[in-house]
Amino acid sequence: MLARTTLCLLLAAAAQAAQAVNVYLSPVPYALHSSLSPEDASAALSRHLGLEVFEPLRDASNLGQDEDLFVGKGPKNVLLLTVEEVDAKAVLPSFLQPAFTLETPPSTPIFSLHSVISSYLHRASHSFASLFPSTQFGEFNDVEELHSFFSYSEEPSFAAIELSKLHEIRKGLGASSDEYVEVATKLREFLEQLAEDDRYNLAILTYASPSSTSLYRRQDPQQTQQPLPSTVPPPQEPIGAISTCFKTEDDCNNGTTSCSGRGQCVGATKAGRTCFVCTCTPTKTGEGTKVKTEYWAGESCERKDVSGPFVLLTGTVIVILLLIAGSISLLYTVGDQPLPSTLLATAVHSKSD
Repeated sequence: MLARTTLCLLLAAAAQAAQAVNVYLSPVPYALHSSLSPEDASAALSRHLGLEVFEPLRDASNLGQDEDLFVGKGPKNVLLLTVEEVDAKAVLPSFLQPAFTLETPPSTPIFSLHSVISSYLHRASHSFASLFPSTQFGEFNDVEELHSFFSYSEEPSFAAIELSKLHEIRKGLGASSDEYVEVATKLREFLEQLAEDDRYNLAILTYASPSSTSLYRRQDPQQTQQPLPSTVPPPQEPIGAISTCFKTEDDCNNGTTSCSGRGQCVGATKAGRTCFVCTCTPTKTGEGTKVKTEYWAGESCERKDVSGPFVLLTGTVIVILLLIAGSISLLYTVGDQPLPSTLLATAVHSKSD
């Protein structure tokens, strides 16, 4: 429940802070309403990303969606991307249109949707076979690495990135610089390929972020320390089971021995502070038809995650016990009933002297 409510708060806070969050989806869900509340937006986006299992059940009619359209579909590879409106004009394919926006009044601006990225990345670690190792994105080599990831990783694969590096290139060199244009063009071509491939689901969140100088001119010192409205609680990652949250990525790698070689350190928010925790990834052993996949859990991915096999075994045992109890009950009930006349007629009577 904490994970579900957290993401709604994150989307609500993001929509309030950015004044408008436009969500582009490919393929576009059927008959989706153009404007959604934070709760419905979270449900619609999670469903598109294949992570609806983490959402509470909602009436599909509120989202303008037909439930039958989601039956019988296998898992897809997913790319989730957040980008400022200024950069979105350079990287978005021309045929993509906003699927919906968030129904929230404008408030104080923020500068990224990193908390949303972190939340979905944490959820995806429980549902996808492969995770892209980085969230900070926007250089030419990054596009090549993302292309290789989707080409060679075990499916279904999941990538959640924010174009922070592209933003820095625009700030440092300008939007007309060769480096910025080259990266934006390369990324746009890659997004066009994913949008035209039915093996992929694509979700892009855009937001309008003003410059820091204009923000500080409008606010007093106390307000600059608290950019989000005080009525919105600090967003927290669904990592309540993890005891240690490291201050930096290096501290996380050193303290967990690089997540025991079975995962990576990712940014998260816990108790109102930003820190780094391990996100575990599955490992494979063996070759050919004898490949064995193992899942890991714990603060440093040090122990095997047996929750899935445990649930499967427990469910199987319960079903078998119910079948045995039902069979015994049926036999007991049949034993109290007299034999049909057809069977009685064939019975052999003992001779009497």
